[in-house]
Amino acid sequence: MTVFRDTGPYSARNSSKGALITETGRVIEGLRSALSLDELRAMALDGDLFSQRARSTRKRIWDAIHYMYLSQPEWGLYDLQVAYGKGPQSREFTSLLYLHYASKDHLTYDFVTHILWNRWVNHQLPVAREDVLSLLDGASETQPQIQRWAESTRLKLARSILTALRDFGVLEGKQKKTLVRPVLPLPTAEHLLRVLTAAGLRGSEVLRDSSWRLFFYEENDVAHILSQLAQERRIHFERVGSTVVLDTPHEWK
Repeated sequence: MTVFRDTGPYSARNSSKGALITETGRVIEGLRSALSLDELRAMALDGDLFSQRARSTRKRIWDAIHYMYLSQPEWGLYDLQVAYGKGPQSREFTSLLYLHYASKDHLTYDFVTHILWNRWVNHQLPVAREDVLSLLDGASETQPQIQRWAESTRLKLARSILTALRDFGVLEGKQKKTLVRPVLPLPTAEHLLRVLTAAGLRGSEVLRDSSWRLFFYEENDVAHILSQLAQERRIHFERVGSTVVLDTPHEWK
């Protein structure tokens, strides 16, 4: 998905900061108040936005938020502000953050769209940190940097990913975690569709893209939610057999 999806080697840094939903909400609230990103960064580093004591910690949090959520076009930042307007813990805001969190970390993306997706399809709902560690073990053959990670790093990374997914509503439970289907509000589906369109996908390619698996959506589920968008005249969508007609606003391309 071009710049919207991380396709590089697995990293121990990208997903180790957690979901940062509360902290990101403060940043988006600042954008809604007409503050610039430069102004918000200064406030974050000075301790006026984040409560963490150490400046170095506040900087790491800002850098993580900027990478995961703020490095996107103006329309994407606008969508985040609209979603935040529904509430800092609303499904609209949380689902949008989840989409970008998973898309900006290759390890998390693969964990959800491969491991958790197969668990969901096969009705195997329990999830443990060993599932993340198993994915890392399998990937270490082609990604030698994983072999250099300390065991403590691997365990911390697994815990962080599972905790973030719980915060996003993909898992539930503190000690023993189980899968639940994350909610995909219509505005978030429209946002994802625009992301895919901007990446050059068209027609049936959109329905088959693995990004929908982040919400455990199969092709028929995608077709249904696109039909909802069409009913609201946000897009034009028709699907007859294997033929897909999908027209989106010109400014999306």
